[in-house]
Amino acid sequence: MPRSSPSSSSAQTPLALSNSVINSTARVLLPAITLLLLSSSFLSRTVVDAEPLIKNTHTVYGGGCPAGCSGHGQCVGQKQDGNVNKIGHECKCHDGFTGTTCSLRICPSGRSWADPASAVQTAHADGVECSRFGFCDRATGKCACRDGFEGNACQRLKCPMGDNNFLVSEKCSGHGACMTMAQAAKEINYDMDLFTSVTYTNWDADMIQGCVCHSGWTGHDCSQRECPWGPDPRITSAKDEVQVVDCKCQDVCTGWIHLGYKGDNTRSIPFDSSAAFVEHELNRLDSIEDVRVSMPANKACTHDGSAIKIEFLRDVSRQRDYQNITVNITYLSSTGAAPSASVHTNGIASAYYPDVKSQKSTKVPMECSGRGTCNARGINSGECSCYPGYGPASDGRRNAATRRNNYLDCGSVRTDFNWTGITCPKVAPQYGGAADICGNPSAHTACNPNTLACQCDTGYEGGACEWLSCSRGKAWFDIAKSASLAHQLAPCSNVGKCSRTSGTCQCDALFEGNVCSTMMCAKNDSYVCGDKGVCMTMNKLATYSTTDGEYNGATYTLSDTTWDANKIQGCYCRKSMSGNSYQWDKDQLGNDGLLDQVAFNTYRGYYGFTHTDYAGYDCSKMECPRGDDHLTPGINEIQRVRCSATAGGFSLTFRENTTELINWNDPAPIVEQKLEKIFTIGNVSVTYTNQTAVPLSGGHGSAKGLCNTTYADIEFLTELGDLPLMKVTGSTLVKKIGMSDLASVPKINVTESVKGTKENIECSGHGYCNPDIGMCICDVGYTSSDGQGGLGHRGDCGFHYTETQVFLPMDELEE
Repeated sequence: MPRSSPSSSSAQTPLALSNSVINSTARVLLPAITLLLLSSSFLSRTVVDAEPLIKNTHTVYGGGCPAGCSGHGQCVGQKQDGNVNKIGHECKCHDGFTGTTCSLRICPSGRSWADPASAVQTAHADGVECSRFGFCDRATGKCACRDGFEGNACQRLKCPMGDNNFLVSEKCSGHGACMTMAQAAKEINYDMDLFTSVTYTNWDADMIQGCVCHSGWTGHDCSQRECPWGPDPRITSAKDEVQVVDCKCQDVCTGWIHLGYKGDNTRSIPFDSSAAFVEHELNRLDSIEDVRVSMPANKACTHDGSAIKIEFLRDVSRQRDYQNITVNITYLSSTGAAPSASVHTNGIASAYYPDVKSQKSTKVPMECSGRGTCNARGINSGECSCYPGYGPASDGRRNAATRRNNYLDCGSVRTDFNWTGITCPKVAPQYGGAADICGNPSAHTACNPNTLACQCDTGYEGGACEWLSCSRGKAWFDIAKSASLAHQLAPCSNVGKCSRTSGTCQCDALFEGNVCSTMMCAKNDSYVCGDKGVCMTMNKLATYSTTDGEYNGATYTLSDTTWDANKIQGCYCRKSMSGNSYQWDKDQLGNDGLLDQVAFNTYRGYYGFTHTDYAGYDCSKMECPRGDDHLTPGINEIQRVRCSATAGGFSLTFRENTTELINWNDPAPIVEQKLEKIFTIGNVSVTYTNQTAVPLSGGHGSAKGLCNTTYADIEFLTELGDLPLMKVTGSTLVKKIGMSDLASVPKINVTESVKGTKENIECSGHGYCNPDIGMCICDVGYTSSDGQGGLGHRGDCGFHYTETQVFLPMDELEE
């Protein structure tokens, strides 16, 4: 993105310092700054106060383990060049501790909330400290979580809060239980409409939490009263659910059966039980509201076969599709062959009584039976205001209420009402205005003369279309349907309150969009991503996923398991390029100014003399310079270029950055210069082999050209470790006369001649990273290197003063 370069002289001074100035001041200034930073209260607590393992007031410990590993690690030796073990210099920390002296604590880790995909449809890496939505306090080993997240590793989304009956804020308003997706899918609780048990295994199973409301309450935070519901009393053709259980003993029956519904099982039902007894046992179940049972043989099971007809008069939930009755005949016996039982649904008749047929329900449960307005809030909270001529009570089956069944659901048609001239309900809209809306062409609704019901346009709801409906999005939290299927459409994506008078969503603090469909990126100093990064969805982050600095082709697109592809957002923090990027100059930055801001905003100041990436979920932290541990063996990467051509040129691409055109006859210094101009390369050394060849006509002086050598070796001096191969792009090379034109004979290729084995570790393994300033606090005796073990600008603690002697603190017991 566009960035501005440093404008003040003080900001540019470090970039312009000569090596002689740096070498003359570094020995004085850099250790002094190191000691100043070490004197902070944090480090004095974790480093200076650490008690050493060796208590000898005159022991010289230079080159050994610093601070005796703080009592939280073991000092181990390291083989040099494959020979003998040298004196111990490296702390192997105990579990839970880190740092060069093992004085820093490691925080708990979990699955990452937002990260670039590592492969196709693969994201949310596991084992990430504070789940990438928190910052680790190295002094305590505890995560400071981003608002809206909780858990020792910030691994869970918090449940929404709301006022309970005493106007005290608590989770789920005190009218529900806070559960993870896995818990809600697994648990059966009839008071919470949890009727099935599913093992949900998707990545978010233990991370996404939400409210499961008690019966009578609704809303994503369970703060809203639920109004009574029932079928529309005007739709007389609607059918009840009917299921048939066949049971047969081959001879004389003994024992009993069990019937079940939604995982809830009856007590023992003897084989010769009457229809009344079976009905009684079924109605005792918490999963059943009201059933009617009839049996032609008036026995549950007979040797000729019996049919148990079960009519569902009212279900305990609002699900239109009923689950199947189950039958268990484990304790049923027959003197002949083994007894049998089966369940018939969806119109299938009994095998023994053809006139006893099952039937699929066509009733649609509706709020206030579609004949009243729900008062979800206020004095009449959770009560129905019935339209004229309906209710107020019913038996749940379109009839007037009875002593046994009395529902205030507007589900009955009053016979004492004068229906002359009455068609559809005449109700003023709740969203404003006084006009009757049903049948009014300008009011987004029409009247059905057959059912006397209002037919609402999209965006309107209620029996008289008196409400505005909120848009629906994939729910952040809901009850899973299977191991990987969840997050079905819900108003306001189930993380916001729907205003039915405005048709808009009031999203919880973490979410945004007209349906609360996306999780916000974190802010820092009131700026999204601290103005030091770009907010991206998981889908977009995947396109920036790299492996060793090169795009890896990872994708993250919408599916059942990757439901969050366009919902969870994370910060893609501003990146530095080269590990030696203090050398950027006007040729690299260009004249268009597009990259100036990179150089300015990732610069870490005089001590660091370098640039590093921004980091953290809000980009408020900074990575520290990385380098090689000089105490361990390692060599630089060398890549070899072989080229045979007499004209043309090519470009080389390294970690997604491409050089300008390299001519076939460019000498080594020019190739080196062109490579060092790109942002992913700091310093290289280019060497041509076969110097006996005749200098090229038209070449640069007497220097040989790249494509007139046996090969060219490119040694990486600032990019450490095993590096990706450079790629040849945009080749216009012309082969030498006599060379094969076969595609298998390339004009140019790049191979790895020497694999780089130097470490590329934070602070070179000899210092602590202060992520608030992006600078290394080096161990005593270490300071910034040039990446090759010498004194330099890298800011990586990779240079060791060999004459340094560190004396341990005085042991008071030995005074």
